[in-house]
Amino acid sequence: MKNILVVDDNEDCLSLVKILLESEGMTAECAESGEDALRELSAKAFHLMVTDLNLPGIDGFAIVQQAMEIAPGMPIIMMTGETSPDITRLAVELGIVKVIFKPFTSHEMVTTIRDVLKTWTKL
Repeated sequence: MKNILVVDDNEDCLSLVKILLESEGMTAECAESGEDALRELSAKAFHLMVTDLNLPGIDGFAIVQQAMEIAPGMPIIMMTGETSPDITRLAVELGIVKVIFKPFTSHEMVTTIRDVLKTWTKL
């Protein structure tokens, strides 16, 4: 069973992604801030992290940099409502494997997660 960490300060988005993952037979741990996400990453192993870009406190890019130190090799998907090419470029430079733009469909999120897990994880 794949264990996914989902990071977003929007409770509705967290709930939606958690329900989607559980319907696919995965488990989802949710974090509402970057600080919570980093604590979760330090305490448990995850197959994948899905994080929002805009969060209170530590933003998504800073979380990604620290997450890669804590869990090297763990693929990361970034969610964002910002469609600037600079965001996508920076995400790729940081090693984020996929950027998904909000609003996303349930199918888009599940397909993206499945594809990333199939391609990037070895656990």
